[in-house]
Amino acid sequence: MDRVVVVEDETMARKGIILTIDWSALDCVIVGEAANGEEGAELVKRLSPDLVVTDVKMPRMDGVEMITKLRAEGCQARFIILTAYSDFKYARVHCVLVSVITF
Repeated sequence: MDRVVVVEDETMARKGIILTIDWSALDCVIVGEAANGEEGAELVKRLSPDLVVTDVKMPRMDGVEMITKLRAEGCQARFIILTAYSDFKYARVHCVLVSVITF
């Protein structure tokens, strides 16, 4: 079973991701959640999840910065990056730099 951490600054969106997806049907379990990239990076280091679902734009540290930091520290988790922004250029350009396979 894959271990999942959700990092999203909007509480309703974070809870929606956690509660509306049937994680067990995907052979996954939510092991933690964080409200910004700074908290998310610490949580990922502590819990070593297999998968991290993260927003792009967040306070204190955005999702791309968080992934860059974690990759530099040897994190091998897979990342799913979410955004509600119509201009995905920021994430797309930076995703290439942190080895995101598809977006």
